[in-house]
Amino acid sequence: LKSKHNRFKMEKLKTSPAEVLKTVHIQTIEYEQLNRVFDFLKTRDTTKTENLDKISSMDIARTLQFLGCKPTRAEVELIIWEVDDDLDGFVSRQEFEIMYKRCISDSMDLEPRQLYNLVTFLMYDKDFRGRVTIEETLQILFVRHGRKNLDEEIKAIFGDEQRDKDTSEEQSITYSEYVEKITRRALKRQAGYLGKRKKDD
Repeated sequence: LKSKHNRFKMEKLKTSPAEVLKTVHIQTIEYEQLNRVFDFLKTRDTTKTENLDKISSMDIARTLQFLGCKPTRAEVELIIWEVDDDLDGFVSRQEFEIMYKRCISDSMDLEPRQLYNLVTFLMYDKDFRGRVTIEETLQILFVRHGRKNLDEEIKAIFGDEQRDKDTSEEQSITYSEYVEKITRRALKRQAGYLGKRKKDD
């Protein structure tokens, strides 16, 4: 059985990352929201005079500031660098889509996810208010994870309480709160994956 498992792992290693990405399917509603977010991000820097159809580091900085963050220049440049395959200092629409495919096909959360986390939050935040409710996340979460895993995904983002204790209104979270919770889960997954690898070795 172990020999069969090892052969399966070797076959996966023979497949190039580009070939794997070709098999990753983005659902129609996801694709629509992805394009909406790309079009939003690429226009945040109103002083930009070139590469108008690409996302710049200033576009990212202005978006993070809008969401209540205070990123350093180095932090913003790292977000771009993680997905900038042609190293031109910008994120093209193709690189944007490849980034999304890499992350949704990465069950262990090992891919760089800073831009992905920003993008998914904005996909939920359809009116770009800077906060998202459970209801706003349902469509994308259902399409991406199915009914079986929907409750688990909601809990990972919002916790056990689905309504505010003081007002009884539907719970909403900011971008910073979202990243904190998603990052916590990613670290747990990575620890579990590394622990499993040690056992297999």
